[in-house]
Amino acid sequence: MELAAIYHRPNSEWAYMSTPDEFVINLRAKHNDLSKVEILYGDPYDKTLTEANTSKWNYQVKELVKNLRGVSADYWQVKLSIPASRRLAYAFRIYSQESEQFLYDDRKLAPFSETSLHDLVAFRTPYLDPAEITGLPAWVAKTIWYQLMPDRFANGQPTNDKEGTVAWDSEEASATNFFGGDLAGIIDKLDYLQELGVNGLDLTPIFTAYSNHKYDTADFWSVDPAFGNKEDLKRLVDEAHRRQMKVMLEGTFDHLSDFSLQWQDVHKLGAKSRFAKWFKVKAFPVRYTLSADPNYAPDASYAMFANNPHLPKLNLHEKAVQDYLLEVLTYWVQQFDIDAWRIGTADEFPPSFSRRLVAHLNKIKPDFYLVGENNDTGINTEGRPLFNGGVNYPLVEIMKDYFLDEKAAVGWLIEATNTQLMRHANPTLQGMLLSLDGPNSPRLLDLCHQDKQLMRALLAYSFLQIGSPVLFYGTELGLTGASVPANRACMKWKADEQDETMLRFIKVLADFRKAYNPLITKGSYEWGQYSSKYDYLSFTRRLGKQRIFALFNLGYSSIKFVLPANAKLIMSQNMIETDSRLGQYGFVIIEA
Repeated sequence: MELAAIYHRPNSEWAYMSTPDEFVINLRAKHNDLSKVEILYGDPYDKTLTEANTSKWNYQVKELVKNLRGVSADYWQVKLSIPASRRLAYAFRIYSQESEQFLYDDRKLAPFSETSLHDLVAFRTPYLDPAEITGLPAWVAKTIWYQLMPDRFANGQPTNDKEGTVAWDSEEASATNFFGGDLAGIIDKLDYLQELGVNGLDLTPIFTAYSNHKYDTADFWSVDPAFGNKEDLKRLVDEAHRRQMKVMLEGTFDHLSDFSLQWQDVHKLGAKSRFAKWFKVKAFPVRYTLSADPNYAPDASYAMFANNPHLPKLNLHEKAVQDYLLEVLTYWVQQFDIDAWRIGTADEFPPSFSRRLVAHLNKIKPDFYLVGENNDTGINTEGRPLFNGGVNYPLVEIMKDYFLDEKAAVGWLIEATNTQLMRHANPTLQGMLLSLDGPNSPRLLDLCHQDKQLMRALLAYSFLQIGSPVLFYGTELGLTGASVPANRACMKWKADEQDETMLRFIKVLADFRKAYNPLITKGSYEWGQYSSKYDYLSFTRRLGKQRIFALFNLGYSSIKFVLPANAKLIMSQNMIETDSRLGQYGFVIIEA
C-alpha cells in the first residue's frame, strides 16, 4: 500500500457540514490500493471511566464508500450525523488489498494495533454552527442561465437609440459601433427564451458607460439611456418573474471609468478632491504614459485595471468606497427585485467587506444569489465561506482541453475532473456557473473549429456536470466570432439565418437537464469504461434508484454500443442502431 497517497484535511472541503445535521468526510488513496475504509467517530466528550480509572472514548464505526474512482487515485466518502454536542472526533481504519491495516488520525498513519488505538489522537471539528453554512438558494441548482449583451440582443425601442446607431446587423461588430439593443428588446423576446428552455437571464452591465459593452461603468446609479430607463428594467424583472425566470445583473466594482464623476473630480482637484482616497493614487496630479494602444499604458501615477488608463482602480479598503458599493449593490435589489449579482474580480473585495455585503443582501432577500467571479485564477471567492456562487473556470478548461484542443488523454480528463470535484464541497459545486464561452472568449462554434457535431457533444457533456449551465446568447443559433469584438455580433432574428438543428438540440438539452436536475446536481459520479487509444469515455450518474449512463466517442473510429433492452434512450448523436455502433463525436445518454 502506498502510504504517501493517503490524504485527508480536516475542517475543509474534505470535512464539512452539508446540512445542519450532516457532516461529510472524504479520504484519498492510490487507485485500487484499499479494500475497505472504516471511520471511528463520535462525540469527543462521550467517554467512559474504565476499571483502571482511565477514560475510554465511546466511538461508533461506519464504512466509507468509494465515491470517485480515478486512474491514479480513488476518493472515499462517508456522511455522518452530527452529535447533540455539535462536535465530532474521528479517525480512519484503513484496509489494504494485501490485508494490512492502518490507523490514520490527526498525528499519525501507523499500523493498526491495540497500542496505536490506545494512543489515538482523533481529528476534531470545532463547534459545528449551522449559521456557518454558506446557504445556496434552492432555485440556483435548477437554473439554466442565458448570458446576453443588451446592445447585441434585440432592439425593442428604436426611439432610445443613441446618435450614430447603425441598423441591426448591418455591419460587422466592432469595439465602437452600436446596434440599438435594449431592455425593451429583451422583454419582447422573453417568450422566445422561455420556449428555448432557459430560466435565468444573465445581463452584462446595463449601467451608464461610454462603450457598447458597458464594463467601463461611469455611473452605477443609472441605466444607460441607450438601453432604456429604470422603468424598463422593472418591467423586465417583473415579466421575467411572471414566467418563473430569474434575473442576474453583472458588474465590475473594483474600478470606475475615467468618465465617472469621482475620477473627474480627482483629475481636476488632485489631492484636494473629496474622492482622492477612493482611488489608489501614487502621486498627484494623476497622469499616465501614452502608448500606441489607447487602452494600454505601460505606467501611470495610479493603479489601473488591466493597465487600462481609462479604468482607475478603486481603493476597496476605503470605508467610503465600501459604503458606496454597498448602497449601489443594495439599491438594485431593493428597488427592482433582481435575484442575483455576478461580480467580476470579486476576489479583490476585502473579506470583511464581503461578509458585510452578504449579510446585508441576505437580510433584504434571503434567497439572493451572489456570484464571485475571478478570471485570472481557479480560486473563486466561493472557496471562502462568503459568496454562495462562483464560476468554475478550471472545470470548463479541463473539458475544453480534452474535447477541443486534443491536449489531454481520457485518463487525464478523469483525474483532472476528480481533482476539481474534490476541491469544493458539493453544495459549493452546485452554486457554480459553467460557461463554455462568453463576451471575452471566442464563440463556442469557433472553439469547436466550426464542427457542430463536436459542439453538440461538448454541450451535452457539460450539461451532465454539477453546476448551472450558462449559454451565451446566440449559441442556439450557431453564432460565430473567433475573437473580441467579432464574438459580440448581433443576434440573428431572421429565420433563414438561424441554425434550426442547433436550436432544436438546445431545447432538448434544456428539457433533459430540467428533468434530471436532482440527479445531476446531487448524484454520484461513477466513471466507467474508457480508452485513451480509441478516445472514448463513459460514466454513470446515480441518485437513489435513478441512474443515467453516458458514453462519448471522440475517436476517429466508431465503437461498439448495444442499447440495453430495458433502457430509455434520452439523447444521442451519430448512433447507428442497425450496426450497434457510435461514430466520431457520437454520444448516447440513457436511463437504465
